[in-house]
Parts: sequence; C-alpha cells; structure tokens
Amino acid sequence: MKNRFALSAGLILLAGMGLAFAGTAVKTAPVQSPGLTQDEAKVREFKDILFKLVRQDEYMDEAIETLDSSGGPAGAGDISALSLSLKSIAKNLNRISALNKTEFAAIQPGSNLSAYTNAILSYSRKVNRKAGQVNALVAQLASRNRKASMRDAVSSRKGVKKARGKKLTQLLEEQKAVEKLASDVKVLRAASRDLTATSKWLYIASK
Repeated sequence: MKNRFALSAGLILLAGMGLAFAGTAVKTAPVQSPGLTQDEAKVREFKDILFKLVRQDEYMDEAIETLDSSGGPAGAGDISALSLSLKSIAKNLNRISALNKTEFAAIQPGSNLSAYTNAILSYSRKVNRKAGQVNALVAQLASRNRKASMRDAVSSRKGVKKARGKKLTQLLEEQKAVEKLASDVKVLRAASRDLTATSKWLYIASK
C-alpha cells in the first residue's frame, strides 16, 4: 500500500501543471492554433480543464478508498503519503480555478459552450462532495488515533511496552502524521469550494 501511495503522489505532482494562480485572471489571451475557430479553440480548452478535473476526481477516489478501508492507512508512512497526495490535489484544483477565471474573462455569452461549462461545474461539485467525504473520514481517523494514544499512554505507564502491537513512539509518529493530514484536508476543502465557485461563474457567463 505504501508503494501505491508513493506512486500516486508522484503522479499527482506531474499531473495538471497548468497556469499558476496569482489571485487574478491571466490577462494574456490563450494562443489559438492555426485553422481553429474561436469556439473550436474554446472547446479544446474546456476539454483540457475537464481532463484535469477527471484526473483529480480519480485521485480523490483513491484517497477515499484508503481512508474507508477496514484498517485505514497503515502507519505514519502511509498517512504522510496520503497527506502529500491531498496537498497535491489541492494545488491542482487551484490551478484549475485559475484556468476557470481566465476563461471567465474571455468567454462570450451565447457561444454554445454552456454544455462544456456545465460539465465542468458538475465535476467541480462532484470533487467538492468528495472533499467533504475525505474530511469526514480524516476526522474519524483522528478520533481513533487519539483514543489509541490515550489507551497506550496508560499502558506505557503500567510498564506495558506495546498495545495492540504498536509502541508508544509509533503512535506518537502517527498522531503527528494525522494532525498534518487534517491540516492538508482543510486546504483541500478550501480549494474545492473555490473551484466550485469559479466553475459556477464560468457556467453563468457562458449562457
């Protein structure tokens, strides 16, 4: 499982390397390929946004599958790998939001592109719901981790070196990893909400 998350984190870092988001829409117009009409160029750009969204949706599914499994992430290493994955997803969602803002500044109402912008909005809402699901699962993981730490702290004071096969030092490492994971989930949720908002305004502008 650890190798799988290391691989996933690496893939996410390579995926969705779009325009950097600096808080405002990019003013330079996208380069239009020779022979393409303006609408055709926009369709290509919107398909690219959808592709990026689908990739992030798949990565969210991986995170949910891991968190929702019977044992959850196996140790501090897997928790940290998952944390890195969620952090990378959040960065990619911010990049997609930047692309949405760029398109919002350039799109013309009534351009027959609302089907694409509606699909972008639909996927954005889907990703936002999954971010909420990840948040709930991480909260459950944090609760379980706190209970285990308290139980094993008591066992340690009584001279018991291990509780359920884990040393107290291992549990402390896991606790720190879970705290970092919870922090990264907050960033992910903010990014997903911003993505939904920019996707909604892009859809409204295209109608």
